[in-house]
Amino acid sequence: MSNKEAKRFLSIRLSAEELQEVYNHQHQSTCRSLTEYVKKVLTAKPVTVKVRDEAKEDTLQQLIGIKNRLDELAERAEPAVNGTLLGEIEDIKSSIRKIADACTQK
Repeated sequence: MSNKEAKRFLSIRLSAEELQEVYNHQHQSTCRSLTEYVKKVLTAKPVTVKVRDEAKEDTLQQLIGIKNRLDELAERAEPAVNGTLLGEIEDIKSSIRKIADACTQK
């Protein structure tokens, strides 16, 4: 359809429950709008659905907590006295970043 052709509108009636179900499906997809989601469904185009991996999310949250705690400890440490400690903290944070990157890769 070219831009010069008239666009057609489709209007449907849904109960409150049906509309909520459509919204729930749209939010589980990667579609950014309800219109985008409905167009894909009605034209039988593929809809990408987000899959939540709670174990990875929990792991990432724990890693973030550990990293934040290490940041606090590094701030409290005196650089002149605890240079080795600060180096070890940086090594641990580097390891945490690697694990987090591995968790977020698909």
